[in-house]
Amino acid sequence: MGAARDSGDDGPLRLVVLGDSTSFTDDVGPQLPWVDHLYPNVVARRLEAELAREVAVQVVARPGWLVRDALRALQKDRHVQFEVLHGADAVVVGLGSFDNAPGGIPAAVDALVPYVRPAPVRRRLRRALTAAYPLAVRATAGRRRRTPPREFERLFDQLLVQVRGLTQGVPGVVVGPTSHRSDFYGHVHPRHREAEAHQFEIATRHGFATVSCWDHAEPMADGLNPDGIHWPPAVHAAIGEEVAAGLLAQLTGQAPPPGVPW
Repeated sequence: MGAARDSGDDGPLRLVVLGDSTSFTDDVGPQLPWVDHLYPNVVARRLEAELAREVAVQVVARPGWLVRDALRALQKDRHVQFEVLHGADAVVVGLGSFDNAPGGIPAAVDALVPYVRPAPVRRRLRRALTAAYPLAVRATAGRRRRTPPREFERLFDQLLVQVRGLTQGVPGVVVGPTSHRSDFYGHVHPRHREAEAHQFEIATRHGFATVSCWDHAEPMADGLNPDGIHWPPAVHAAIGEEVAAGLLAQLTGQAPPPGVPW
């Protein structure tokens, strides 16, 4: 099993966040990495205050990142594997929101769009697909997920195995999928809590603590970004504090961290 790292170790405590746009976007848009109110930085400040140790945070995140994409990075990208995750002292996995969002146009179709030529045709196609997405969501009452549940479980399970192996089972927290108040998703998300529970069951099986971001975001949904998805600073702060509490329990030996897979 992995052991909690000694908070007296020399050098900064290395915190790695694997995320999507929710890790770097607020109610007005994408922000620079060092903006204080983003939840990874909230986590880092709380750890510094409680452990009396400098925290160096590294965020690996892309807009709309699906678990499949993140898993590929963890399996194929040498930099992410050995210069980011390997040697980390704590890790946060903030993925799954876009996998568990209501499904409209299949992800495979979106993946082909960048290869369409010439550029004017590609732009027209992208606009058409964007317009069609909420229509497809409403046609199924939002009950389809972008990534089907069984496939999500397979991919997320592999992702957490890879994280545990590369980090040697250091303290970890999984942030659950967010919901929305979005035109793009047709203002429906009937299976959100079901998807969240499914993701948390997988995370718990691997020994990760869990945080429900939507518990914090829903009461402040009127303050979401105009896209209806991304959170205002107060939500980032609340999520960051809860994530930090989950990590601190493991870093100080009050709770066990994820184990190293055999």
